[in-house]
Amino acid sequence: MLNIVLPIAGYAQRFKDAGYNMPKPLIMADGRHIIDWAMDSIDLSDLNESEYKLIFIVRLDHIYDFSIDEILRQKFGSNIEIVTVDQVTQGALCTCLLAEPFINDQNPLLIYTPDVYFKDAFNPRSIEEGLDGLILTFDANSPAHSYVQLDETGYAVMTAEKRVISKEAAVGVYYYKTGCDFVNYANKVVEEESSKINGEFYICPMYNDLIQDGKKVKTHKVQKMHVLGTPAELEFFINNVSPRFGDKPLAVCADHSGYDLKEEFLSLLRKLEIDFVDMGTYTGKSCDYYDYVEPAVNAVKSGLCDHAVGFCRTGQGVNILANKFKWIRSALVFDDHTAEYSVRHNCANFFAIPSKYMNSDDLERAIRIWKDSSFDGGRHMTRMKKTIDESSKI
Repeated sequence: MLNIVLPIAGYAQRFKDAGYNMPKPLIMADGRHIIDWAMDSIDLSDLNESEYKLIFIVRLDHIYDFSIDEILRQKFGSNIEIVTVDQVTQGALCTCLLAEPFINDQNPLLIYTPDVYFKDAFNPRSIEEGLDGLILTFDANSPAHSYVQLDETGYAVMTAEKRVISKEAAVGVYYYKTGCDFVNYANKVVEEESSKINGEFYICPMYNDLIQDGKKVKTHKVQKMHVLGTPAELEFFINNVSPRFGDKPLAVCADHSGYDLKEEFLSLLRKLEIDFVDMGTYTGKSCDYYDYVEPAVNAVKSGLCDHAVGFCRTGQGVNILANKFKWIRSALVFDDHTAEYSVRHNCANFFAIPSKYMNSDDLERAIRIWKDSSFDGGRHMTRMKKTIDESSKI
């Protein structure tokens, strides 16, 4: 029996301040609750219902005011346990310890703090036999996260909270070979207050005690990790990560030097049955690209379109101009590589195309790449927060 503890008892003050009334797990994100996105990150399809148990730790007022316990049973079946909290704990570690009556045994334990979503779901059956612990990680370099340092053989030698000691940051999914291991070490940490940071006990630093006792701990790296923990992160996910290229009509624009290639692009879109809005120019007569880029940008900002594509001779004029508008992330695309990473690393919603260096075949490949690519999130989201101002809703 695999016990899975999901602490969702946070007060979520930032969401309240932003005007959200629902408990964070029940806030909608692109037609689904946050908890639905989060649970998609754990692949339980290989397990029978009798082989695992979900243990949700929830706020008592969320039961009284929003019936969150009944909603969780409707979503995940009646074979779940509900642990209630009616006070503020000293951090995630202490919150998870409230589930001690259900996890203090020899069964394996998975703890998941479910305000993240990663595309390639983690399957617990993939855990290497003989490990005492496993920490899911992603590439990062921000001190906002927990980190794991590995030796040359791939075993963890140290963990740290809010301190960058490696490139591997904790996602928020923690495995223990036995639940009693977690309970014993967690109680020891709380009693000694050896890992208290800023007045709270975090989960990741506790692995240092396991490592010091010679237990085997490794990491498992996830891809395309998106944090849904703040209103800004949630709104960015809804408005920029969830929409895929071609879901809505494309806004297409060009100046005179990009006109011919723009017309070829429109023919490709018709062939591929992708809707578009042609913002001009509509002839090859000399013109200023501002007059056509601006309406294309406004179509994206208004929500009429999710993405725009602009053409000029070098692509640079269109690119520079588009990036002057708030909420626009324009990327210069001139080959397959820049097409792919304009989405994966930059989450671009405007693509600037140099008519001098691309042709119809290049564009058709770019369209297919854009349709098949999605934002990687993780460390790239951290970088974007530094390069785009707060008014851009990140």
